[in-house]
Amino acid sequence: MNRPIAQFALALPLLIFLAGCSSGHRHRPHLHAEWHPQRELLLKYDANHDGIVTRAEMEAGLRTDFIAADTNHDGCLEPDEVRAVNEARWKIYGSTASPLIDWTQGGCVTFGGFAATARSLFDEMDRDGDGQLTGEEMGVRGGQKPVPAGENTARHRHRQENGSNSGGN
Repeated sequence: MNRPIAQFALALPLLIFLAGCSSGHRHRPHLHAEWHPQRELLLKYDANHDGIVTRAEMEAGLRTDFIAADTNHDGCLEPDEVRAVNEARWKIYGSTASPLIDWTQGGCVTFGGFAATARSLFDEMDRDGDGQLTGEEMGVRGGQKPVPAGENTARHRHRQENGSNSGGN
C-alpha cells in the first residue's frame, strides 16, 4: 500500500473523533426548566425561606454543616469525615456533586476548604455584588421564589400563597 494513503487511513478515525469532540455541541439530558444543581446547593442556606440567600445565611449554614460533619470536634475533617460528606453529597446531588478534597494534602479539610466551593459559587452567581442571591440570579424564571432542595413543590407553593413559612402542612 502506498505510504501516504496508509498514513491517511490510520489518521482518518482519529480525525473523525477529534472533529466530533470539537463540534461545540455537548449532549445534555432534557431537564425540567426549574432544575439547577448550583441553585440547589445554595438554596438550602435560605434560613428565612424568602427566596433570597444572603452571604450571612450561607456562611451560617456552612458553619452548621461543617460542625455536623466534624464528628470528633477537632475543627478539621479527617479522611473518614470527608468520605462521609462526599457520600452524602453524592446521594443528594448525584453526578453534579462537588466532592470535598484535601487539596493541601495536610490530612484534613479545614472550614475554609469545606466552604470554598459554595463561596466561589455564591460569588459567581452574585452578579450585582450585593451579597445576596435573588431568584433571578439563581436562574428562577418569572419572579417565582425558588423551591429548596427536597421541598415538596405543591406544599411550598401553598405556603407562599398563604404567607406561611412554617414547615407544617
